[in-house]
Amino acid sequence: MISFTVSTFTTRQSLIRFSTLLFITLCSSFSVTTTAFVAPQRTRQHQHPKRLSQNDHPIRQRQPFNDNNIIKKSSSYSSSSTSILQFWSRSDPPISSLVDVSANYTLAATDDIVHLHEGQRLVCLGDVHGDMEALREFLTLAQVYDPHTDSWCGNNAILVQCGDILDRGTQELQCLQLLAKMSHQAQAQNGKVIVLVGNHEVLNAMGLFQYALGDEEYEERVAPVVDAQLGTKAWRTQYVGNQPARWATYEPGGLLAASLLANMKVAVKVGRTVLVHAGLRPEHIQKYGGIPGMNQAFRDWIQLSVTSGWSGDNPVTYNNRGKYVTPNMAIQDAERRQTYYINSIPEFLSGGVGATGPIWMRDYSSPSDMPPRNPQAQTMIDQTLDLLNADRMVMGHTIQRQINGALDGKAWRVDVGASRGCIAGAPEVLEIARVCVDSEYYGSSCEEQMSVLTKHGKVPADQRLVTAMINYL
Repeated sequence: MISFTVSTFTTRQSLIRFSTLLFITLCSSFSVTTTAFVAPQRTRQHQHPKRLSQNDHPIRQRQPFNDNNIIKKSSSYSSSSTSILQFWSRSDPPISSLVDVSANYTLAATDDIVHLHEGQRLVCLGDVHGDMEALREFLTLAQVYDPHTDSWCGNNAILVQCGDILDRGTQELQCLQLLAKMSHQAQAQNGKVIVLVGNHEVLNAMGLFQYALGDEEYEERVAPVVDAQLGTKAWRTQYVGNQPARWATYEPGGLLAASLLANMKVAVKVGRTVLVHAGLRPEHIQKYGGIPGMNQAFRDWIQLSVTSGWSGDNPVTYNNRGKYVTPNMAIQDAERRQTYYINSIPEFLSGGVGATGPIWMRDYSSPSDMPPRNPQAQTMIDQTLDLLNADRMVMGHTIQRQINGALDGKAWRVDVGASRGCIAGAPEVLEIARVCVDSEYYGSSCEEQMSVLTKHGKVPADQRLVTAMINYL
């Protein structure tokens, strides 16, 4: 058995420089170890090109391999190049068509446009980033979760988690499992649990794990099921050591693509409130079919092997037995896999530093706890909300010291960095309740009342407008 070490590194210059890829794990022949992973500082942001060329690829960090030492060729294989090409070009079905891990990770489907009825509450949570303790504190504050029974207690409340459950923490699957379970419990009480797509969910789908703290949780919770149902551990080889259990879980057409990721939303409208991970601009609504169009485009992309099938339009080669004649063939398969995912992603989801997509932009949320820097922000959000017939927009993505509203109360920033992988900020929840009053003279009138739920009690939202934040700062 051959063992070697590959160091991982990051830079802003090219996607090629910072993916933690090319750690080949041909189980029966050699092993790979990596240097200790150090979580990036929060200020470092991911950047990747909209499209990849064949020669500019994150997987292409080549190592000198000796085929004779690494691959034990079967006597049934000819040494001719023709036989090798035939053997290499054969594709298995996707793992997700052979293995089912969805039992604990099925998110209830919800509509893109949801009405808020009289007496009903909308509660909005910020980024979780793999911290189960933070998620439970959010849910308890929102009065939708009973920690004693580990279950939904919110009656018909509508819970929206604003994305970025993944990365920076080590309890990502636990967080997803709890939210998935509660989504069905809420439905039984006419409530809803809606989970939005964050930029970190998209990064994981593309196999970009520079913010991930390893895949131990996936090796414990997902990989044993795959091992048992496939009867081999060699399926990992096709992921060339790039956290195979994690990537197999989140890749388009992957193990949780249909049951969980496809039921997440890029954006949703609840009552008079639009919720999105980072923000929406007028062009997002006009160019991509509005909220329903963007959600459908994401569903189509994340279910590539389901909607397109594993042959034809999908060029990914699945090799679930890990039978490659040379390591270079595994590398090229992984390159094609990732290139296809990155190049086929809907345009509005691609991005990085300075990107203006719904899961990337910071026009309404930066700088933190202050009025937005972009002088066009007020105009943009006004126009966007007019197009959506909405009063306000709720977003996460950019850490604030506490939930606050900006842009004349139209932009509500709810990411308080609660995860211990961020700043371990005090959890807070934005609550919007529809209240109706009957009047003898004016009849029934309804309005949506906003509050911030904290550990110290309920704070009227107007006390958290950005002008009121000056004293706090």
